[in-house]
Amino acid sequence: MGGKAEDQDPDQEGSLEANPRATLLGERVARSLRVEPERWARCLESPEARLLLSAFLDTEPAGRLLFVTQGATGQLALAEELVLAPTAGRASKGVFLLRLASGPLRSPPDPRQLLYGDLSVATLDQVATLVEEVMMRLLVNQRNHHNWPNVVSQDIINHVCCLKRSVFVMVGQIRGKTLLSLPIEPERERYINSDNEKNAELVDKSIIHAIESSVIEWTHQIQNVLKRQSSELLLQGKDPHPKVELDFWKNRYEDLQCIYSQLKAKRILTMLELLEKVQSTYFPAFKSIFSDVEAALIEAQDINMHLKPLQRPLEEIENVEFNEVKPLLNCILHIVCLIWGTSKYYCAPARIIVLLQEICNLLIQQAKNFLSPEDLLKGETEESLNKVQKAFNVFDYFKQIFEERREHLNNYFQPGQEVKQWDFPPVMVFAQLNNFLERLHVVHDLLMTVLDIEKLEKLEFSGIKGKALSQQVLSMHEEFQEMYKVFSERTYDCLDVANTEFENDVCDFKSKMEDIDRRLGTLFGLAFDDAASVEHAFKLIDIFGSLLDRPMIAAEAYDKYNLLITMFDKDLDDAKLIYLKCIEEVTDTGYSPVHKNMPLVAGGVQWAQELKHRISIPFSNFRHLSYCSLDSTEGKKVVQKYEDLIQLLDRYQEKLYEEWFQTVSVKAQYNLTQPLIQRDPESKLITVNFDPQVR
Repeated sequence: MGGKAEDQDPDQEGSLEANPRATLLGERVARSLRVEPERWARCLESPEARLLLSAFLDTEPAGRLLFVTQGATGQLALAEELVLAPTAGRASKGVFLLRLASGPLRSPPDPRQLLYGDLSVATLDQVATLVEEVMMRLLVNQRNHHNWPNVVSQDIINHVCCLKRSVFVMVGQIRGKTLLSLPIEPERERYINSDNEKNAELVDKSIIHAIESSVIEWTHQIQNVLKRQSSELLLQGKDPHPKVELDFWKNRYEDLQCIYSQLKAKRILTMLELLEKVQSTYFPAFKSIFSDVEAALIEAQDINMHLKPLQRPLEEIENVEFNEVKPLLNCILHIVCLIWGTSKYYCAPARIIVLLQEICNLLIQQAKNFLSPEDLLKGETEESLNKVQKAFNVFDYFKQIFEERREHLNNYFQPGQEVKQWDFPPVMVFAQLNNFLERLHVVHDLLMTVLDIEKLEKLEFSGIKGKALSQQVLSMHEEFQEMYKVFSERTYDCLDVANTEFENDVCDFKSKMEDIDRRLGTLFGLAFDDAASVEHAFKLIDIFGSLLDRPMIAAEAYDKYNLLITMFDKDLDDAKLIYLKCIEEVTDTGYSPVHKNMPLVAGGVQWAQELKHRISIPFSNFRHLSYCSLDSTEGKKVVQKYEDLIQLLDRYQEKLYEEWFQTVSVKAQYNLTQPLIQRDPESKLITVNFDPQVR
């Protein structure tokens, strides 16, 4: 390089802010994008942007591109690659910088070193226009080839036409359409409608070759469209929702309609006639692919029409609380059955299974949104358990109505029409859902464990060993809190079935929990042995509550239940002895024992009821213990002893009442004739005339 540029070392220019080359580029970018120069300065505050620009100015080779784009907030950004959105564009225009030569850029940049220009919002359309309106017109025009060898000229034309077709097809793909590029270059387009082309002997062989090449290309394009299946995402291990199914068939119908309209165009039909005239071997392939497109279009139209009624209830599921979706589930499965019974092309197990699996995926996603996995093991335990139970109820209901609809599919077919049953196993529909439910059960068990162990904080024992046992329980509760902290500190999704980290934490937690359960079982045995009576034993069982359902604790406590029957048997013997002493006292003295401060008959009845209450409360407690059965030999003896004693006490009450009833009327009648108040003859005091006999 010569001139002043050689005397100026770019490396000695200081920071990018003071670098005249960077400043000049910033001014050009600001003018092109119509933004304030300060935006460029703020863009260079990013270390990544500074690194990219420094390399571009000094060390990048020829052919290197640098893009300057403007984001939705108006901020500028530098990038080496341009990412196109599905709409083939961006939110705003941009600028590209292209190095034409290697080495440091001059200041100001030499036009032979740097090329820059604007990028349209629709970048791909801009590229297509560039190829169509500029490159094609320049490079295909034979007048620009007069000094070129024929081979080079033809090769250039072929490459430019190939580029045009590729860009044309790519634009269609970005827009979700399959566009079929025509084979004839602009200079020969006029021949496609020529009458000479309909004479097989006069047909240009190069045109036939181009048409056949296009047929091959179209066949590949169309076959790629036809072989696409809505189950592809499921087979890839992803979890698509039913909206994907609806969009697939809607887009497939529109794409096939686009292909069909192109194949029915006059120019392509003329090509078909040419192939038929020259008896091309590609003519049958062309007719076959045309028939395939026509059949696929009819199929897609039928399926798209039948799937449309699902769109509204599916949207409603996404907008309501998960515990309120039951009516919508009934509606959705009703529509699915209608589709099965009325659609000619969707009445196939492979397709209905895909739809049902995607509905399951939607329910799983909505359940996750409802349960909030990141807070499920951190919030209030009872609230989380309530949510989990509601989720179980929804999934159980979904499976229930699935089976009901499956059994009554004949209602969705016309009379005389062959009924097609869902003869596939339900696991093909619910495989993913069952995996999710299995994980949800793991979470449910964790929350139940927390709910059980939270009782330890307020657990207090009586008896001689009560204080020591209470201290041990409090220590175990603190140990559990430390163990469970691992779940509250994690940030993973505990409902993600692919999350092995959660599974490892659960396994570690369960192994530690087994040790706590074993110690709790031992502690229960000690507390049970310290119980003074069957009443205290039942209170202990009530205190432990659902903890006794845990396998390790239940195994330790199992042997104590037989002792409970023995203790109750002793209580029955004591109660029987009290009753016999009462009968003996009545026989000896003629008076039955009465309750304190009560009349003779009422006191006797109250005494008998309290004795019944003493034995009936423990007996009713036995009925509530599923793990302590009175059906054993010892248990049956105790039940018989209890019933016999209840009968004795009932007869004793009846006897007291009958004796009182037989004499109370005569005594009452006599005393009713006496004055209510009388004066004592000796003391002259007034007293109430109430005879003890009628009390």
